[in-house]
Amino acid sequence: MPRDTYKFQKLEPSFRRKAQLVVSEMERRGWLIRLVWGLRTQEENDKLYQLKLASKNSQHLSGKALDLVDVRVGYTTNRNHPFYMDLKEISEKEGLVWGGSFRSKWDPCHIEAR
Repeated sequence: MPRDTYKFQKLEPSFRRKAQLVVSEMERRGWLIRLVWGLRTQEENDKLYQLKLASKNSQHLSGKALDLVDVRVGYTTNRNHPFYMDLKEISEKEGLVWGGSFRSKWDPCHIEAR
């Protein structure tokens, strides 16, 4: 589990369990995970929304979304990067939505509850 596990604490419990499984499997595959966003306040989300970096009604507001990266990769525009392919596979296996499948805004570091 990554050092910033406190970001898990406020997540909605059933989503948190699935997200923990995703992170554990990603780490088992050799990725060095850093959690970027978990639960967000309305103020935090509004600031990101103004910058066009979040949706108005983000699942982060209810603790049902998590953004994660590999510390060596960060965010990349390579849509076929192995990190994204692993995150997609594992999150969908756990019944979660992968942000790389969003039609309106590609968000490959994001997973959320259905």
